Amino acid sequence: MRLIYTHGHPAVPYEDEDTLEHWYVSIRAFHDEEEECEGGCTDACDRLINDGNEVGYLRLRRLRNHTGADRWTVADAESGDLESIAAAVLDDGEYSAAFEEAIECPVGDLLILDRVFLSRPWRGFGLGPAFAAEAVRRLSGGCCAVAAEPGMAEWPENREEVTDAYRAAAKEKIAALWESIGFHPFQRGVQLLDTSRQEPVDLHRQRRNDLEELSAAYQAHLSGPADLAAAPQSVTAAPDPAPSRAPADARQPAPGPVMLAERGDGLAAASSLSALQEDCATSGWSRSDRTVALKAAEQATSNTDLRHLADQVEDVHFGLRDAWAAALTFPGRCFNVRPFRQDPAALGPLAGVWVYGSNLNGRFQGRSHAVGGDCQHSRPLTPHTERMTLAQLVELSSFWEWNGPACAFCHGWSGQRLTPAQHAHYLNAVANYQR
Repeated sequence: MRLIYTHGHPAVPYEDEDTLEHWYVSIRAFHDEEEECEGGCTDACDRLINDGNEVGYLRLRRLRNHTGADRWTVADAESGDLESIAAAVLDDGEYSAAFEEAIECPVGDLLILDRVFLSRPWRGFGLGPAFAAEAVRRLSGGCCAVAAEPGMAEWPENREEVTDAYRAAAKEKIAALWESIGFHPFQRGVQLLDTSRQEPVDLHRQRRNDLEELSAAYQAHLSGPADLAAAPQSVTAAPDPAPSRAPADARQPAPGPVMLAERGDGLAAASSLSALQEDCATSGWSRSDRTVALKAAEQATSNTDLRHLADQVEDVHFGLRDAWAAALTFPGRCFNVRPFRQDPAALGPLAGVWVYGSNLNGRFQGRSHAVGGDCQHSRPLTPHTERMTLAQLVELSSFWEWNGPACAFCHGWSGQRLTPAQHAHYLNAVANYQR
């Protein structure tokens, strides 16, 4: 398994780019190129050797000090979750007296552990804290503290179960997981990890040992070669809050089926609604806004003009509006368009995929940008957003010219998420192109 870190910014940062850094850490399981699958390896194995399969991810934010911008204002503009953390640690633009008392050397930036997600089959083995500790170690240089606000990661199937007691229990369990890597309660539900102390270093080493023992137990459990993209089968409704390790025998995962790269590449439509439900469950958006956004998302099909649905979410919180667009579309940067620009006939069922952008035809001054909140340059999805088919975009030579309208950061467009048939065709086409 590997953690892949992604961060991008303009050469000359502007607006909030210099104050708030966005880090996405992909948790990927790779096929061991030294091992041969039972029955022989396939093209899918080659993809897993080269690219792996995303089984989870972490989102972290770095709130930089001394940039000339008010950090609370920047956090508030990003999301309600970040604002609540910023409000807990800042006072009039500076670290609060309570923060300075809690942190041994309160000088430097603040790293925020915003989201940790694992696909269901990978939960219940202590992987979340282990991967979070690794990411914190890599990204906390120059930060005096790391902040987190434990909350529900997703809703149960029966939403009526989500009582105040249910929320409190879920929050308590997640808080215990973060305590196992060095976080401590602060105030207003926020936890802090002091980067100057030895405790997080020692706990990080313990979590590494846990991971090594789990890996050894898993390998010992397998009776023969197995695809490393296959996830453990054990599924738990909530993680075990106890930081102490369970006996190795109790944590041995059984081999499971190969997971489809739905959430991993962000192109497939199958996880669209669940992705939005997850975002809603862990946000501070109002109940009425969440209801509107989820209802609009449920109406979307591959043939729906999302610009018409955008009317329904026009008045919800801007962060939720971006999350709604991101759940129904994928940014152009996630789609390998080269095979299809070289041979447009290879599009097949992808030819009719609808794509959206702010200036696809280059009629206006400036670049075309993707929709949603994929990057700083993305635009909201509105009735005025331009739309065309992927086949039309591929043939639009002016869009792909060096001086054309495509934004270099978000690639200038977003596509409507793919049906299972379209997604399978895309994976095969890209695999054939890369041979």
